Amino acid sequence: MLLLIAACSFIVVHAQTPVFKIDCNMSGRQLAEVNEPGYTPWTTAPTTRDTLTLALDSGVQITLIRKGPYGTMLRATWNKANVQLPNLARLVGDGIYVDGAQAGQQIEMRISGLPTGRHSILTYHNHVDNPATNTFAPLDIYLDGVQKYDNLPQTVRELVPSKSAISYVYADVTAGQDVVMLFVGDSTSGASNKSFLINGIEINTVNPQYQARQPFPASTEEHVNADSGRITLTWVNAPNAVASHLYYGNDSASVASALPGSALDKGRVTTASFLAQHQDSKLTYFWRVDEEDADGNITHGNVWYYRTRHLAFSDAEGYGRFARGGRFGKVVHVTNLNDDGPGSFREAITNDIGPRTIVFDVSGLITLNSRLTLSSSYVTVAGQTAPGKGICLRGAPFGTGGNDLIIRHMRVRIGGPVTSDGTGLIGNHCIMDNCSVSWTMDESFSSRTAKNITLQRTMLAEALNVAGHKNYPPGTAHGYAATIGGEVGSFHHNLLAHCEGRNWSMGGGLDGNNVYASKLDIRNNVVYNWGGRTTDGGAHQVNFVNNYYKPGAASHKFVALTMQHEGIGIGTQQAYFAGNVMPGRWDENTQTQGRNTTISGGEIINYETFVDTPFFVPYVTTQTATNAYKNVLSNVGANQPLIDSHDIRVIHETVTGTFTYRGSVSGLPGLPDNQNDVGGWENYPEEHRAPEWDADNDGLPDWWERLKRLSTHSTPGDFSDANTDRDKDGFTEMEDFLEFTGGPHYFTQPFRLLKIDLAALTAGYTNAPTYTIDKVSKGFAVQVHCVQGKLFFIPLGIGFSAVTFTVRDAEGSTLTQTIRIASSLDPSLVKREKDSTAARIATEEEMNAHARLWPVPSKGQFNVLLSDIKQPVIVRVYRIDGSLVGKEERVLPGAVKTFHIAARGNYIVKAVDVVTGEPVFVKTMLIE
Repeated sequence: MLLLIAACSFIVVHAQTPVFKIDCNMSGRQLAEVNEPGYTPWTTAPTTRDTLTLALDSGVQITLIRKGPYGTMLRATWNKANVQLPNLARLVGDGIYVDGAQAGQQIEMRISGLPTGRHSILTYHNHVDNPATNTFAPLDIYLDGVQKYDNLPQTVRELVPSKSAISYVYADVTAGQDVVMLFVGDSTSGASNKSFLINGIEINTVNPQYQARQPFPASTEEHVNADSGRITLTWVNAPNAVASHLYYGNDSASVASALPGSALDKGRVTTASFLAQHQDSKLTYFWRVDEEDADGNITHGNVWYYRTRHLAFSDAEGYGRFARGGRFGKVVHVTNLNDDGPGSFREAITNDIGPRTIVFDVSGLITLNSRLTLSSSYVTVAGQTAPGKGICLRGAPFGTGGNDLIIRHMRVRIGGPVTSDGTGLIGNHCIMDNCSVSWTMDESFSSRTAKNITLQRTMLAEALNVAGHKNYPPGTAHGYAATIGGEVGSFHHNLLAHCEGRNWSMGGGLDGNNVYASKLDIRNNVVYNWGGRTTDGGAHQVNFVNNYYKPGAASHKFVALTMQHEGIGIGTQQAYFAGNVMPGRWDENTQTQGRNTTISGGEIINYETFVDTPFFVPYVTTQTATNAYKNVLSNVGANQPLIDSHDIRVIHETVTGTFTYRGSVSGLPGLPDNQNDVGGWENYPEEHRAPEWDADNDGLPDWWERLKRLSTHSTPGDFSDANTDRDKDGFTEMEDFLEFTGGPHYFTQPFRLLKIDLAALTAGYTNAPTYTIDKVSKGFAVQVHCVQGKLFFIPLGIGFSAVTFTVRDAEGSTLTQTIRIASSLDPSLVKREKDSTAARIATEEEMNAHARLWPVPSKGQFNVLLSDIKQPVIVRVYRIDGSLVGKEERVLPGAVKTFHIAARGNYIVKAVDVVTGEPVFVKTMLIE
């Protein structure tokens, strides 16, 4: 087909107006599943018969009419597997056809309301029926009674629009004239199927046969690997192209309208590739490739876009590690514990204002009266930002349906008599980290149909067992932990405790062609005190690596993984099983004892279920099963801002191999039948942030902004401080704050001793643990040392510091963690440390109780007198920069020791017990 003939070179082919792009969708499905982005959806109604009409802007209307002797009604159809993940052929994987017209289908398309002038009309024709059982007739296509295509071949189950069959015609329209096209399946063909699909319609767009296509990165891809800071863009040239002209920038409209010689013009290329450098995950990159033919004609390309990937947070791992969350969006504050209404968690979740981070200005128990689903994409739920003991949801599930979600430090404890699940992930690029889910009656977590997700460091505990599930007879046990699926789903460093079954249940499911689906990576999890079911079910590919299954008093099944072949699909279900442990039963050297296979439903297995090599890379820092057991128990569940009594108990029971409660109906040890069997909901005090906590409501507390020298008085709705990235590490200031609060963190004041019990952060390491300090990062001088599992920290200024330490037990197992500390003059910050058992700040009275310094200030000579202590101490004097002045001195109780310092300035006088090494006092001294 000749697009344009011209004698001169460099003639640019543009589209006419108005421009319409319509996707003919499968009916009965969510638009996000079936509609091509950027296209107007057209879905047939269930009552559609012979006519289907779509009204567009500017008075334009398209009508499809069933014609000919064959068939009964216009309907939509699809190939489910092609439309859904991972193929996403949403434009050409479904469409409109005439039901029952395999003997010779005909459809008339009438377009009314187009303005006077020439208009292009494009239609896609990609069949979705099974090519193994059908042959397909070509199409004849007429425009206003004139044949334009004779025997146009259809494509079948093509995934790429640019490779699909199309028709492209021009219609010259006068005022009030309808454009009439007739599509006819060739009834004289010897093919068995003479039907066809109309997948999509475009009016006044450029002919795609002469455009560049198949870009890499794929357009709309938002997790592109440009970790090196560069990426090579590639595309496939049109068949008639001799060169390409590339336009590249960060604004879609500018790229769409860019002209040769403009700043966005990257030149004429003949290699169908371009090296893009200085890639930044904060930016969106738009690009357009125009094609030049041998006559110098230029065909305008489509505008494509991509974004590069960045970690959700520093220790995000697995296939959901690049979730974008609410980065660069707004901040929404939860200010009350109501089920709905302004300031409620439900309002923050359901009011889709775009990318957002949800923070909590209130702590306590939120009772949900109905299911709450996060359907939006690009959202971060930051439970660690709550005051007090944090947030706990009860009464109904908190689920998700969006993409690019980050959920951290949330508790979901449903409670009976509600038959309900707890939470889950079903979107793309999502991560759930350090959450706690318990007292569900269906299952605590599910992730069927998800893609690129991670569940990490989450506790699924005490699913209610014989609890009256509404779908089963009385007395049925249904205390299930999780049913999981995903392409790929990562499940690592989680604790599943006191759940009767589904620890895990692999619900891999089937794709649209009934082929076994899901790729699951299950590694470094701890499972304790199950009942009759460990991990079972099926999925296409499973990595099952270095998991620790610890039997408890209720456990009576001693195989960790059962692959169940049930005859419900086609294809393969296989697992790589290595490094798993069930203490007292089998270990890394006897793996075959820990796995099993069952066959039912008439399935014939002509392949090996268990394989010798992993199926895919995990992207998870992996420990041995034994070391992972200790690692998980040291950091699991919603433990920020504080771990609650429930999770402390469950971790203790797992460490000690014990149980505290029995089910009130079943009597089974550790498996509750009602939340009251284990004491019910504990007290979650309702605490509110003071108005001055975050005066400008940008999500960054005033104390943080003061330490970072940001504005505490931004105008309402101004999130520029929260979204800045001053250190250029890809994380925003808001994410830096969430990083600080998302792990072990403490507050103190200058020259005040902060004592941290490291044993509280390493609960899994109980066999003679020893601790070493590996690194101290600081923006000011500090004094820090570790004695017998206690970390003593003294800041000599205000700002932020981080202490990295390693614990090692008698078996050689290790864990390295980082503690973050803020030193501020704000007295409200230290309230938590005053109330905590894991860390506390010594009061001024305590620090003054054992010593007297005089005179203050001094002219160069001062005295130290110890009292109320029995052991000698070592006294050291430091400059404010942390350097030692002179030599240390041993001072006896009751004795006066005189120190001489010649240089003027401020100094720190510190004494430590000569036996234990613990600080006895810290005082400041001014030398005039």
